[in-house]
Amino acid sequence: MNFSIIIILSLILISKNIILLNEETLILLCFITFCWIGFNKLKDPLYTDFENQRKEIKTRFLESFESTTNSLSMNLKWQKLFPVLITNFGLLEKHFKNLSFKLTKQLPVLQNQEIQKTYLKKLSFTKRLEQQTSKLISLLLIKKIEKVTFLKYFYSAKIKIPIFKCNYKIALREYIETI
Repeated sequence: MNFSIIIILSLILISKNIILLNEETLILLCFITFCWIGFNKLKDPLYTDFENQRKEIKTRFLESFESTTNSLSMNLKWQKLFPVLITNFGLLEKHFKNLSFKLTKQLPVLQNQEIQKTYLKKLSFTKRLEQQTSKLISLLLIKKIEKVTFLKYFYSAKIKIPIFKCNYKIALREYIETI
């Protein structure tokens, strides 16, 4: 619905000569279309990728928490059963806490590095795609300009339509003035 309203509004503005269709306008229109399509096509994969990573991190933390609670409950049982091992398990608990603290500090850094590598690849792909699209648009515009100049020459030289002869003379006069 919104797209049809935009098209109708654009046609009205073009017909009233409020918006001129020239190379810059067509390039702008192509760029806006490219950005819109890129956003619509990439937002869902990015969202699902972030959601998958969020779920994976959540499950890892839940598993870690569960294993820690199990370990602590087992430690309490062992303390009740074997009073001699209390000090040894106390030292083991301190080492475990230090290790888990250091691991949790390093985990986000490693996750960020992996995410940056992935999205750097995706961004380089979109950059190459944009460059290829701009080359294609340039080639299409050059072909259209070649056709227009050929038709103008054909109408003025072969068919000899007076208005094209007049345009040729005006263009020649303007060219001489610039020299």
